[in-house]
Amino acid sequence: MKIYTRILLITGLMVSMANVSKAQLDFDSFLEAGLADANKLLEAYMAPAFKGIGYGVNAGWYNTARPHKTLGFDLNISVNAAIVPTSGEFFTFNNADYTNVKLSNGTSAQLPTLFGPNLGADDLPELRFLDNGEETIRISAPTGLGLDEVLPMNAVPSPMIQLGIGLIKGTDLKIRYTPDISLGDEDEGSVKLFGIGVMHDIKQYLPVVNKLPFDLSMFVGYTNLKTSIAVDSDLNQFAEFETKGTVVQALISKKIALLTVYGGLGYAKSKTTFGLNGVYTTENSSYTDPISLAYENGGLKANVGLRIRLLFFNLFGEYSFQEYSTATVGIGFSFREGASSTNIPMVPGI
Repeated sequence: MKIYTRILLITGLMVSMANVSKAQLDFDSFLEAGLADANKLLEAYMAPAFKGIGYGVNAGWYNTARPHKTLGFDLNISVNAAIVPTSGEFFTFNNADYTNVKLSNGTSAQLPTLFGPNLGADDLPELRFLDNGEETIRISAPTGLGLDEVLPMNAVPSPMIQLGIGLIKGTDLKIRYTPDISLGDEDEGSVKLFGIGVMHDIKQYLPVVNKLPFDLSMFVGYTNLKTSIAVDSDLNQFAEFETKGTVVQALISKKIALLTVYGGLGYAKSKTTFGLNGVYTTENSSYTDPISLAYENGGLKANVGLRIRLLFFNLFGEYSFQEYSTATVGIGFSFREGASSTNIPMVPGI
């Protein structure tokens, strides 16, 4: 299997993409063009996938600003879909930015990213690969998956399983966890996830405000996602990526009968690193750990959501406003949810 196909399988695993095989790219040819050009081209092509994962892991942490009573708990399963903006469907290829890869015609062109349209060879610019100035091969530029043709939206999904536990004085501990899961055979790779968050009622400390009929909390959360998949386990070749996300927000919610309207405002950031590890030999060269990419996001995060509660059962959805706006839907169970913070006594000394 081509190295690039394996790379797409990593992304496919984490973002639940069923059509990964649509993207066709002879990655060996890019290594022939040299490490600098291969890294630069792949970084631009893969950007929406890894940026989307970064936004996705910071979403779906809560569906109310009201903490549980002590030892109350909830268990939620959700999917966060980071919507790829139109600007993320293409990237600009300039001949001047590359040494050994050039357009056959012209000096600049718009090429699809992984989350761009799935174009035929006749609709894609042709790329020339050079070795010491001499042309070695010509191929069509890589195409996109064209997911918007088969899915409701062009988005990067991130599934989550999360447990919340009520502690003391209006504090919830939230845990995301997926154990180290093997991908097929033990030597084919693995994926694991860990996240921890804390939500604390701050309305109890605010005179006058603590009498008003809504809930107000602060939240901080951290998620770490690691994935490794074999390119060729016999040759000890693996592709690996890791995403770390942090979010800090003020939360507000209002419960009206069976409905809870909630929202948050704060800051979120993430960093995703991707590496192709091992020794890779092409026709002309041999490379060790040839690909190393990094993507960072950070900025204001605002979201609004709605939860419907039927006995212990919750159905919720929210929308986050950011560069890659993120939609979340989920279901869960909740037991011993706290009373409104208007009934939580003031902490002594405050």
